[in-house]
Amino acid sequence: MSLKYRGVDYEPATAQINVSEEVIGRYRGAVATRHVASQAKAAHPQGLKYRGAAVR
Repeated sequence: MSLKYRGVDYEPATAQINVSEEVIGRYRGAVATRHVASQAKAAHPQGLKYRGAAVR
């Protein structure tokens, strides 16, 4: 899928994450589920600055 923003074409970067579905209960007669990522990575960007100060 090709996207366009302010006249510039680009391809969106999609992350491939394995997701499993977990049943957590019932709500008003329907089964309530949630999606859980099996390998969730919390990548912190290096060199990030906020108003001139380095963010840890």
